[in-house]
Amino acid sequence: MPGQKGCRELDPRECYLLLTKKEGRPCSIIDVRTAEEYKRGHLEGAENIDVYSPDFRSRVEGNDRTSRYIVYCRKGVRGQKAMELMRDSGYEDVINIGGGIENWISHGLPVEKRG
Repeated sequence: MPGQKGCRELDPRECYLLLTKKEGRPCSIIDVRTAEEYKRGHLEGAENIDVYSPDFRSRVEGNDRTSRYIVYCRKGVRGQKAMELMRDSGYEDVINIGGGIENWISHGLPVEKRG
């Protein structure tokens, strides 16, 4: 449910509603795929931090642990791992997009591409 806090997985439409809602908590978006995957297409405003890079934890350490974060990968597995790492680091509100960006695209939701 969108009003809840905690670490959980939501479907792409629920995540889209959270991202486009004018009221409520703002969301930061983290794309946990590789830089090459990110370049092929990503959610608007997403920061790219590869969950398998050795500096993943240190790159997210400086973020506000009470803010809301939406994480995603290609199919959902790396997003789940990132969500768990962030939860273990004390983050209170992390959402993984179920099925990743592939599921997001299959729902006809917008993706930003770079040349």
